[in-house]
Amino acid sequence: MRRFGIRGQITALTLIPLLVVVISMEGYFLQDRFADLDSDLQEHGKLLARQLAGSAEYGVFSNNQAFLQGIADYTLMQTDVHSIAIVDSNSRILHYAYDSTGQNGKLRINGSEYRAQVDLLNPIGVDAKSVWLYQPIVPTQVGLDDLIDAPKSQQIGAVIVEMSRANTEERKSEMLWFTISVTVLILAFPLYAIFLASRNITYPIRRLSDAVQQIARGNLDTRVHVSDSGTQELSDLANGFNNMAAQLQEERTILEDRIEEATQALREKKEEAERASHDKSHFLAVASHDLRQPLHALGLYIAELQRKAIGSEQQHLIGQVERSVESLSTLLNALLDISKLDAGAIVPHMQVCDVGAMLKHVAADYHILSNLRNIRLIIRPCAVHVFSDPMLLERILTNLVSNALRYTPQNGRVMIVCRRRENRLRIEVRDNGIGISKSDQANIYREFFQLNQPQLDSSKGLGLGLAIVDRLVKLLGHRIDLRSATGKGSVFAVEVPIASGAIAASVVHAVEPENETVADNSVLAGKKLLVVDDDEMVLNSTASILMAWGCQVTLATSLAQVEQSLQNGMTWDMVISDYQLENNTTGIDVIGMVQQNQAQNLPCILVSGDTGPTVLKLAAVSGHHLLHKPVKPAKLRSLAIHLLEEDAQ
Repeated sequence: MRRFGIRGQITALTLIPLLVVVISMEGYFLQDRFADLDSDLQEHGKLLARQLAGSAEYGVFSNNQAFLQGIADYTLMQTDVHSIAIVDSNSRILHYAYDSTGQNGKLRINGSEYRAQVDLLNPIGVDAKSVWLYQPIVPTQVGLDDLIDAPKSQQIGAVIVEMSRANTEERKSEMLWFTISVTVLILAFPLYAIFLASRNITYPIRRLSDAVQQIARGNLDTRVHVSDSGTQELSDLANGFNNMAAQLQEERTILEDRIEEATQALREKKEEAERASHDKSHFLAVASHDLRQPLHALGLYIAELQRKAIGSEQQHLIGQVERSVESLSTLLNALLDISKLDAGAIVPHMQVCDVGAMLKHVAADYHILSNLRNIRLIIRPCAVHVFSDPMLLERILTNLVSNALRYTPQNGRVMIVCRRRENRLRIEVRDNGIGISKSDQANIYREFFQLNQPQLDSSKGLGLGLAIVDRLVKLLGHRIDLRSATGKGSVFAVEVPIASGAIAASVVHAVEPENETVADNSVLAGKKLLVVDDDEMVLNSTASILMAWGCQVTLATSLAQVEQSLQNGMTWDMVISDYQLENNTTGIDVIGMVQQNQAQNLPCILVSGDTGPTVLKLAAVSGHHLLHKPVKPAKLRSLAIHLLEEDAQ
């Protein structure tokens, strides 16, 4: 429903009561005047009927037609008389006369039509066009003796007069139109006055409304000008509006200046943060390689020392040193991973992943540890492909399984199961361990947070595993949730989108784990190995452990030294090279050069301290096996023997 404006409402509130009063009064007076006109017509007809009845007595008695016609013609000359009928006592028409110039000049030839309109019982009849009047003709009698009652005279006839209402209706119409005209003229003045008054109100309000809309669009320089002829209240309102707009404009100018200053400060802070992030990313790239170098060399030296140690005390001492190095390596890897994730240095490479192969890989990594702790590690088969980063998703699962094994007592159980939830796969890691209280569940993803249960495992970890899981899940856009209760175990669930059937054929399988069991060194005995690394300590430690396994080792620190050795006619059975070398060269360049001079299928191993996805992708594309520093000697020996055996076949 359309809403009326202020002018319409003012007009309606003022004019409607006035119209009601005027129309009511005019209607009342018109009705009264119309009633008077009808009454005058009837009285005039009655008077003529009585006069005609008195005059027609002789003519009716003597049946004198000439006499009756004379008095009838005389009566027709009166105003509004349309027709006259004189009838006898038997309602036979003795004389009928009518006004031939009138609107209803139809000749009526029988008295029954008259008697249908009027009779002695109903002497007055009214229809839309005429008023019918019935007047009986009674002979006049003079009493001879006032003391003697004279007998009542008998009716000898009747006079019926038809009075036309045409003039009366015409006067009514004229009166009605005159009244309407006068009423319109009378109402025109207050309507014009209302128009002027409402304009003085609505125009300023409309200007105020337009100004408010302009200010809403941001034009704070808008002002309202109201003439002095307007009302005082509206003038005050306009002045208040102008003052408010001026204050808003001033406040916006101040705010814009402050925003500009804050934006400039934020821009400088952002640039400073970007520089710091770049420096941090550069530091992490350097630290990821350089910090792992001495640990890698230290691990190799410990392995060589353990081989040469004879006494049990020496073996025990070397074992303690080895465990310390492993703890240090674990801490370093976790800290570097946390720093890389916070710095945004890790970029996920989303692709189709085989969850079944990934779960088998995770189970193989923790099979020995679960047996040592007498914990059942159960993997439910899962032939589903998901869309994620395979390396990062496997890292999430290994951290969850490691955490479950750490907080599950002996004779416990850890289970990995998969459940489909519409277009997502829910990978759950369940355990029946100590559980997590409600108060601790809000803190488990914080760095260095550990559950206070020292009696379960003296090596509880560093409190970074779940922090890394939380960051990786957010980085991949997945979802993780937890159900746990104290003493009833825990269920960590990661929800990953399922790959569509159209792209599931392109599957990246998890890298099969290298066998770390003790292998026969006879395969390595006498083999010629090229070892390339720009770190002398790593180079010497690697050479030492390889020679202890019976290998003939050639050392090089750069691509140029390898090229010189090839020119000298040297050949090798395997190449072990660090990925990042001097002068922006890589181990892939070294391997490519050697394979060009010897054989394309020459076994090669890349070793890198960079755990980022870029190195993983480059190694996978080149088809070389990649080991991350620090490398355990058993893993290096197992992989070398495996590759040499494949090459021999």
